[in-house]
Amino acid sequence: MLGNLPTPKRRTRLVSTGVVYILVIVAVGLAAAGRPNNLLVWVFSFLLAALLISGIVSGWMMMPVRAMRIEPRRGRVGEPLLVRYEIVNTSRFIPAYDIRVEERLLGPRTRAFRRANAPKPLPLEAAGSAWVMHVGPRERLHGEAVFRPTRRGPVRLNEFEVSTTFPFGLMRKVLRFTQSGEVLIHPEIRVLRADLLAKVASGGYGGHRLSSDAGGFDDFFGVREYRPGDSVRSIAWKRLAGTGTLATIERSRSVPPRMRVLIDLRTPTAQLRTADGEDARALEERAIVLAASFLALSDRLGFEYALSIAGFDVPPVTLRKGHFHREKLMSALAAIDLDAERSRTNGLSASDERSTVIVVHPDRVDLGVAPADAWHFTSRQLESLVDAHVAPSAAENARA
Repeated sequence: MLGNLPTPKRRTRLVSTGVVYILVIVAVGLAAAGRPNNLLVWVFSFLLAALLISGIVSGWMMMPVRAMRIEPRRGRVGEPLLVRYEIVNTSRFIPAYDIRVEERLLGPRTRAFRRANAPKPLPLEAAGSAWVMHVGPRERLHGEAVFRPTRRGPVRLNEFEVSTTFPFGLMRKVLRFTQSGEVLIHPEIRVLRADLLAKVASGGYGGHRLSSDAGGFDDFFGVREYRPGDSVRSIAWKRLAGTGTLATIERSRSVPPRMRVLIDLRTPTAQLRTADGEDARALEERAIVLAASFLALSDRLGFEYALSIAGFDVPPVTLRKGHFHREKLMSALAAIDLDAERSRTNGLSASDERSTVIVVHPDRVDLGVAPADAWHFTSRQLESLVDAHVAPSAAENARA
């Protein structure tokens, strides 16, 4: 796979130490030219030779180095994002030392930001570059760089640089690789109060109930003909005594509470009703964070949950639970493009689904988007719903 990568572009850059070193060489050279003596000439020659050797050794060492990025599939705002790099030394005899890998992060520009002639903030902040101390001949190693996602959505990675300042730290030899990739950044998850869903779901369609299907070990459901393999404890002994035929007692099973989260994004950003000093786009982002936090809380409490997005042509997801279901819903929230056109026709004004509906609004409540028994929240309520007693370490565990 590495053989299919394009040849990297090579660059040479001076570092601050190299600039000072060159100034010293110039000063010694001027002194040697103005008043020549053996000591000054020898010092000037030594300094100049060291600079040339540094450039030749580092350039020769980096010639056979190749690299490939192994980007993760997804990340999350507020959590570290690890990006791995595979570094290969194709030389048979020459080792490589002090290899550093850094991404060239460029802020994409949307139409609104282009009109304002201002770049959009970077989606990732570099928290630590990948570094490998030594790559031997014909050796393949991995390095990891740490980033902090600053906003949700797809992040496109294009170029990264592999560089070294070996041996004297006077100049940096750079290999620039072009490898397109994309990482989907999920919205931030805030830890909400654990009793919040219990109050919302109690007594309604979203609460614990008995299933219409047989299975489990709860209340009586019915009696059917005995089948080989049925447990002895489920045999209807009274019927056996009266009729002489074996029968099995079926019991109903309880199903977990069911919760559907509906995020109302039908109103375009510019038409949201905001107070003085409020950012309409920030309210929408907080609404997405609140919806993601409700989904995470439902998953943590063992609910069946689903997501609907009003305002965009996104089909509603069925009620389920589990890790993969949660990641699917988080990816749907991460992929929302708030600059796209909105629709006013895909709410949940009528639904036969037996579940509690939670509606999240960016600015103000619109009761017409959901059934009459739905619960409505706004993005301004986010901080009041967060569990203030959860320690940072416990919050990280709750997100996992």
